[in-house]
Amino acid sequence: MLSGMGNLNPDAAKMSDGKSRISLKDLTALLRFTGTSKISIVLLILAAIFSGGLQVVAPAFLGATIDNMGETGNVDLTYLGIHAGILLGMYLMAALFTWVVSYFANVVAAKTALEVRRALSAKLVRLPVSFYDTHPQGDTATHFINDADAISEGMLQGLLNFFTVMVTILGTVGFMIYISWKMTLIILPMAVLMIWSATTIAKKTTKYFKSQQNLVGSISGDVEENLYGRKEIKAFGCEEKFLGSFREKNEQLNKSSVTAQFASSLPNPVTRFVDSTTYILIGALGVWFGGLSVGNITTFILYWKNFSKPINDLTNITTQVMAAFASLSRVFAILDLPEESEDTETAGSGNGKEGEVLFEHVTFGYTKDKKIFDDFSLRVEPGQKVAIIGPTGCGKTTLMNLLMRFYEPDSGRILIDGQDIREISRADLRRRFGMVLQETWLLERSIRDNIAYGRPEATDEEVIAAAKAARAHGFIKRLPDGYDTVPGKDISLSEGQKQLLCIARVLLMDPDLLILDEATSAVDTLTEKRIVEAFDNMTKGRTGFIIAHRLSTIAGADQVIKLGQAKKDKP
Repeated sequence: MLSGMGNLNPDAAKMSDGKSRISLKDLTALLRFTGTSKISIVLLILAAIFSGGLQVVAPAFLGATIDNMGETGNVDLTYLGIHAGILLGMYLMAALFTWVVSYFANVVAAKTALEVRRALSAKLVRLPVSFYDTHPQGDTATHFINDADAISEGMLQGLLNFFTVMVTILGTVGFMIYISWKMTLIILPMAVLMIWSATTIAKKTTKYFKSQQNLVGSISGDVEENLYGRKEIKAFGCEEKFLGSFREKNEQLNKSSVTAQFASSLPNPVTRFVDSTTYILIGALGVWFGGLSVGNITTFILYWKNFSKPINDLTNITTQVMAAFASLSRVFAILDLPEESEDTETAGSGNGKEGEVLFEHVTFGYTKDKKIFDDFSLRVEPGQKVAIIGPTGCGKTTLMNLLMRFYEPDSGRILIDGQDIREISRADLRRRFGMVLQETWLLERSIRDNIAYGRPEATDEEVIAAAKAARAHGFIKRLPDGYDTVPGKDISLSEGQKQLLCIARVLLMDPDLLILDEATSAVDTLTEKRIVEAFDNMTKGRTGFIIAHRLSTIAGADQVIKLGQAKKDKP
């Protein structure tokens, strides 16, 4: 989140709830994530057809074997041995094809999780800054980890069962009708009752899993906030406050999880009761009503097992499937958010590099009824250093966000070198700026890689030159591994040292315009002096903006712009 921001964004707020049901559109959209797995899906379907087909043929073969193996005391052992061998071969082949289904189901599920994460990462890059200003980082991270894994697990269990189930059920019904349509008419209503009871209960569990996944995201956000602000929490003695909030949400998660698990466990005993009742009906009515032989009764019992087992299996995986549905809803809540508006077709790279900035009658507010700027105008001549001051919440950082096109004005326009910034592509516009924020951001990589983040092709000499200009070379050389030191892993740096590295990173980019946003607010006086000196070096011949509260930071500014009282509500 950008320093000083607390913005409202209705679109980002919507996604925390998502939809309680999965639509056909969502399921269809999910299929696009399996695009790289087409061959695996085809092989999976073929294996499922062979596996299901063998499981359908085997009971009929067994029934015929029982009826034709001979009278009691006069069993044809040769006939029985041959048929037993064939039957064993059928079941072995069915087991082999079931393993093939399992293997390719795992492949498809893993690739689906990969594609979900890839789509989410691509989407997050295209989302506007307003999304990050309003959405907890921890909850966003759960989409990549928990939700993607839940979708993968749900797909795995679904693929393991769906195709085999379809082949088995259709083939079983066909053979049952062929053997005895009367008994089939008795059994099918039981199957309908089993499916109806399972699906009805399963549908009602979706909301519980949705609540569970939302609470997981909320707790992840709280933990992330605790880790990020651990010093502040300890300094203010708020450990118990955090623990109290965590315990409350954790207890809610526990209750939601128990409810979800209980609800998802109901279909299985219900379907098993129907299952057992049907076995009794087959045995009691098979001879009297259906006129079945012993072999055909055996076949019917096996067919009902073929018919009911997949349904029981599906009820067993209700937990994973419902969790996948809830996660799918949360993922698409992000994927369906509006992205940062496209650049116009005529947008180019900009006309000049002098650095003249002009705000013309700019009006802007995060909500329609709360305006931060109303008919605001400002001219900055090329090479000027402009200080922007004012109370917290008055719009200092917002002004820079408008200049960088993180947000668009409601009316008016902003020009750089006489050109409306909306006529410049965002990528080219932002490349012209170097921004140093209050919150330092370093990667867990070497100091050299951190400085060269924006220009990975930079030479060691260029990296060192940027560090010297930023007054960072001295302390870097005193580190155990110099420029190869990894901040946060090899050594802990002070906030001032981190800030100097951030300035060096900007210097290496050699931008046309510079922004220093509260970069000295968290450092001591000596470090502030070094940062100001480094910024003065950067702004030689460049237009620069300084957002600060300290008078020492803005000394030497060509213009001082004082913004008014806070005009925006905090969320």
